Amino acid sequence: MVAASVLDDKLRGALDAFLVEGNAASRLLDDGNAPLGTLSARADACVALGLIDDFEHAEITLVRKVRNEFAHGLHGTNFQTEPIRGYCANLKSDLPEGAGHPTNDPRFRFINSVVSLVSRLYYRSEWVGRERRVAKEWVSADQVRWRSFEDEKPPDGAPVLGMFKKKSDPGAA
Repeated sequence: MVAASVLDDKLRGALDAFLVEGNAASRLLDDGNAPLGTLSARADACVALGLIDDFEHAEITLVRKVRNEFAHGLHGTNFQTEPIRGYCANLKSDLPEGAGHPTNDPRFRFINSVVSLVSRLYYRSEWVGRERRVAKEWVSADQVRWRSFEDEKPPDGAPVLGMFKKKSDPGAA
């Protein structure tokens, strides 16, 4: 559970470094029912925003599934328990060769993957911070103010959304 928590913290940091600073970002990440308040949501948001790659996302997803099995499993859950063993077998992080490392052991594969992921994500928030989003004015107040076509015609080439009064029919009752 600690491993998933460290990864969660790294993803939260990357998102916080990328999003426009302010209360909205804080609510997305930290409020009680924050939409980006879970490891799963943070991983999905990070991959969708290009803050992590598909490999990192896949590994984090497997680590999250292992964490959930331990968190919700019955007494006696361990790395030999299915589906934990299967999740660990699917971890793709580079494994050390030689020196007698138990590369087929699910617990070893899990620890190896977490160490690899943390190494990859350690400075991610600093790198991502170089591309922090800033608030941008997409449309100026003048572009969307009310005007009467009779008093002021729109600039040439400007899109126009019009609201018109229906002409009264003098013969209608």
